[in-house]
Amino acid sequence: MDPSLWAFLLSSPELPVPFPWERCYDTSTEILFYKNIMDGTILIDLRPRVNLGGGLFFDNSLWQELTGHFPINYHPNRYPGYNQLEDQNPPIILYSNCCGQLVYLIVPEFVQNCPLCGCFMFFLG
Repeated sequence: MDPSLWAFLLSSPELPVPFPWERCYDTSTEILFYKNIMDGTILIDLRPRVNLGGGLFFDNSLWQELTGHFPINYHPNRYPGYNQLEDQNPPIILYSNCCGQLVYLIVPEFVQNCPLCGCFMFFLG
């Protein structure tokens, strides 16, 4: 895992995404992800709330749709100006090659099985 992206995900949502990463949003699937433009690595962000910086937040229902529940630390009633670092779900990165290729997922809570296919997942950081 790239330490610059990890530091960004943990505590720097107001700063630009570090090079060589870029934040992407697929409008057809409504998935937020990060892509390394040098090697093509993709991290799919499944957190229900992500601070995009500048007072903008991405609210995502995909985690709830895949797992059937919201994570314990999800607070949908908070307003964006309250505490921006706490207003996003903390990142937990899991990886697996269960879906055909190596998959990195940013999830809001620890899970043992891949939310996409149900196979066992490995904790990265």
